[in-house]
Amino acid sequence: MKQLLFDAGPLISLTTNNLLWLVPKLKNTYAGEFAIVESVRRELVEHPLVTRKFKFEALQVQRIIQDRVLTVVQDPKTLSRAKSLLDTANRIFRVRKQPLQIVQLGEMETISAALLQGADAVVCDERITRTLIEAPHKLRELYERRLHEKVDMDENALHDFSQQVKGIKIIRSVELVMIAYEKGLLDSFLVNVPNARKELLESLLWGVKLHGAAISEDEIAELVRMELKR
Repeated sequence: MKQLLFDAGPLISLTTNNLLWLVPKLKNTYAGEFAIVESVRRELVEHPLVTRKFKFEALQVQRIIQDRVLTVVQDPKTLSRAKSLLDTANRIFRVRKQPLQIVQLGEMETISAALLQGADAVVCDERITRTLIEAPHKLRELYERRLHEKVDMDENALHDFSQQVKGIKIIRSVELVMIAYEKGLLDSFLVNVPNARKELLESLLWGVKLHGAAISEDEIAELVRMELKR
């Protein structure tokens, strides 16, 4: 069966932008399974339910879990593989001979589940995780700019990590929003204002950016330009 594994970030972004209702519609279009790991379910549902600020968002996510829009994957092998990925990833970069802790266990659990499940892709907005998988040398440059320090790279650890995650594809909430826009799922928000399509698309992309999606202002402008030329 086709499958997408969701990290917490994209679901948070969609929920806080009042766009979680797109998930079942996108799932119908995809004709496959949308899934999360147990730790993501706890982050999105259990933890917010004991707070006040994000309790309603938690109830919305729980609803699409109960409706089986999202499947919770529970594989006992997921955690052990995630710990291996975590250990390897956090040995890749060093500053002053000290390892940089660049990823967290929760992120690696979703990657681990995707590998074990043979998922088509991981839906993840976390910039560090995505860059580590897709362009790790750019991540080194990013940390050197942030830290104003020389960052050393353990090429053996990088090779080990890259081999472990080989074949993993990352997509962002940005891509989900673009698909929904192109399929007309958001046309009800086209209102009587100048440049209505441009305004709608910009509002969507800026909305997910401001709630955690790693997308630059230039990339938003380029996506809007390209989309409006179609």
